[in-house]
Amino acid sequence: MRKVLYFGSFNPVHYGHVSIARYVAAMEDVGAVVIIPSPHNPFKDTSTLADPQLRLSQVRAAFEGLSPKITVSDIEYTLPEPRYTLNTLKKIQEASPDDELILLIGADNILSLEKWYHGKDILREFEVWVYPRNGYDGAEACRRYTGSTEIKDVRYLDGAPLLNISSTEIRNRTK
Repeated sequence: MRKVLYFGSFNPVHYGHVSIARYVAAMEDVGAVVIIPSPHNPFKDTSTLADPQLRLSQVRAAFEGLSPKITVSDIEYTLPEPRYTLNTLKKIQEASPDDELILLIGADNILSLEKWYHGKDILREFEVWVYPRNGYDGAEACRRYTGSTEIKDVRYLDGAPLLNISSTEIRNRTK
């Protein structure tokens, strides 16, 4: 099964996250979309993060009943810190060796993916799908990987909804 893994802090979860997950779940070649909230992203200051358990419950509520293809996983809540994406991907791969795992990230993240913990290994071992984000040329960022024999596949989802919302914006409005 082709399983798309949508990681994030979801701080807070919002309709943009939901829209992207629904868009991907509607794809015929996708068997499942797994939402993976992270209690603490190694790149983020914990003082800006809402309580991890609260975020997990909000994510569960936001995605509940949207599609039989969409589920929420608390796998990162069971792993030791620091929680690196590659380690989580490997853990999921161990549990589901027959599944084809696809990492779903925003255009802002494709620009820094190689700086992540073993980011080049992620690119070599897993397909990466990139959804549009305002202010980032995701298509151009993906093109730099075109034709590379050192990566699995990077695909820009140019038909995905481009929404003018972000968790940072929401947090800044509520301060």
